[in-house]
Amino acid sequence: MTHLTPDELLDAMEGMLATDRQAHLAACDECRRQLNDLENALNDAKHASVPEPSPLFWNHFSTRVNEAIDAQPAGGLPQWLRWQMLLPLGAAAILVLALLLSMPQQEQPDTIEANVSAAAETLTAPDDNWVMVATLVGDLDLDAAAETGVIEPGVAERAVLTLTAEEQQELTRLLKAELTRAKS
Repeated sequence: MTHLTPDELLDAMEGMLATDRQAHLAACDECRRQLNDLENALNDAKHASVPEPSPLFWNHFSTRVNEAIDAQPAGGLPQWLRWQMLLPLGAAAILVLALLLSMPQQEQPDTIEANVSAAAETLTAPDDNWVMVATLVGDLDLDAAAETGVIEPGVAERAVLTLTAEEQQELTRLLKAELTRAKS
């Protein structure tokens, strides 16, 4: 029979080892020695004193972490492709998807192409983004949009899931600011 695995040794320490493996432990000097060594190490760890760090440690630690973050290179992405730009685009994609899901059914594919063309014409100034979204969506049907390749199901969800924690916080902040602005 094979020797006990590390998991089985832990089970033996907790008294949860299977009966057939307990029989092996009783007969095997090597496994009993490993179990004894493990128990001794655990007892030593329980009785070891770990000094509390200086009260200034956490302040200095925070400062060092912030300095390390600031010292990191900016990365190889162009300025326009940084998360500050991608975050609003992701939010706009989510809004477009929400609008698509809430629109009435039965849009024809040639009407979708007309909406896309009209939306492209309205995208001349940054303030026209909402006009472009409204023109693009029109009476868009989700199934018809998927058939023509205008959207892919799950794209917005996948985009949000790939955001880092910092990007998710920024998206939340931007959405809250937009909701506050829209309410006033």
